[in-house]
Amino acid sequence: MLTARCLAPAFGVAALLALTGCDLDIPLFYEDPTTLSEDRSEEAQQLDDRIRGDILSAFVEQEVGTLKNVTVDVYEENVLLTGTVTGPEARDTAGTVAASAEGVGDIINEIQVMKDSSLRDKAEDLSIGNRLKARLRESTKINSFNLRWSVVDRVVYIFGRAKSQRERDKALEIVRSVRGVRDVVDHIAVRPPDGTQSWLNNLL
Repeated sequence: MLTARCLAPAFGVAALLALTGCDLDIPLFYEDPTTLSEDRSEEAQQLDDRIRGDILSAFVEQEVGTLKNVTVDVYEENVLLTGTVTGPEARDTAGTVAASAEGVGDIINEIQVMKDSSLRDKAEDLSIGNRLKARLRESTKINSFNLRWSVVDRVVYIFGRAKSQRERDKALEIVRSVRGVRDVVDHIAVRPPDGTQSWLNNLL
């Protein structure tokens, strides 16, 4: 499981693979934080960060370990939950806790109910996520900083905003082309920077 905002686990997984004798290529992606640029205000970004922090804090208060493999991403006050839990009750709990945070919009609960992934499976998800991030960042046809994504069991969950249908289609094309991806779950909204809908944007 990997999120767009967390690359540190790469080093831990790689070290564990070395200790266990597993041989798996894990490309590491380094990024200068000063280059980050979203098509929205700093205040909007801070609001999302606050909502995400509140949800994660609430998760910590739950039974230890129940939600340890759940990832939280927030964009424009909407919440995407991904990751794995061992039972449907925990999945429902995660959704309920997230919805209780102040200022939350829609909850997209894509948490998978399954046994905990093996170390090799987690490493494969991490590898896919790094390849995906590199491909999205290098594209000049999309602004990937308006997108959030997570990789679970080789399935990519992606959401956020595209300025036009063409930009959305390009982003999904890139995701599907990444080696190792077996499925894509799309929650990208098409909306120009000013928040209005216009068919003209699909011609850009």
